[in-house]
Amino acid sequence: MIKTCLIASAGFGTRMGELGKVIPKPLWPFLNLKMLDLQVAYARNLSCENIYINSHHCHEEMLDWAKDKNVTLLYEPEILGSGGCIHNLKKVVDNEIILIINSDQFYFFDFENIKSDYDNLERSDAVAHLYAINVDGNSSYNETVLKDGHLTDIIPHEGSGDYFTYSGVGLINLGKVNYTPGASGFFKTVCDYKSSNVLMSLPDNPVFLDLGTLDKYLSVISKLDEIPDVIVNFLKGIPELDTSDFKSQKTMTWCGVTFDFENKLIKYNGASYSF
Repeated sequence: MIKTCLIASAGFGTRMGELGKVIPKPLWPFLNLKMLDLQVAYARNLSCENIYINSHHCHEEMLDWAKDKNVTLLYEPEILGSGGCIHNLKKVVDNEIILIINSDQFYFFDFENIKSDYDNLERSDAVAHLYAINVDGNSSYNETVLKDGHLTDIIPHEGSGDYFTYSGVGLINLGKVNYTPGASGFFKTVCDYKSSNVLMSLPDNPVFLDLGTLDKYLSVISKLDEIPDVIVNFLKGIPELDTSDFKSQKTMTWCGVTFDFENKLIKYNGASYSF
């Protein structure tokens, strides 16, 4: 089964407003923990023993967080992009099927699917099995085109109908990835569907939680009582997490960050940031 997970965490935090310049997005709070704590718990829940996290922006803060977490940081002096981070891991881990997830999103479905897809990937010539999400026709994501369970194209979406896009969660067979040094794109050098076999599927009854922008993050934490049950149950399974109150509040302070929803302010380290 899966032994290794890479949590993609090396972005610049530009989508989190001014505070994103000071606190790396993976270390933004969720209740009394950081988002990255939740991702590590998510990976461990899927049996991953070896957890790698790439870092760039605010690396010293990431190091401080990681010192007692039993994880490995892969520092990128120059950011390597969505493909380069996979190749950077390949220098350490090879000939293994790994799980990849994003630090600011959660995707819940029947994880028996992952076990089955892992076994199928191990037996096939495919380089990866990626998981799609179904999004609203007005979304700004690119559309992934699937044929018989294979990714065949990625195009700008046209029209108003719902469509599939890549969730950021997937299984990668590193043994079938040709090492490419330096920065690169995920669909250029890792999952090049034009020259490699890339599997993709939409799991049954998925629940997707996106905390990737300031607006989305605030929307989630201001409506804690509306979080889907599958995610609440996951959170309640993390011993260090205070899940005693999932009710929305006008003001909340987590990990030294205060969210004042009435005055639309985030307060941290003596400074205030508007939203």
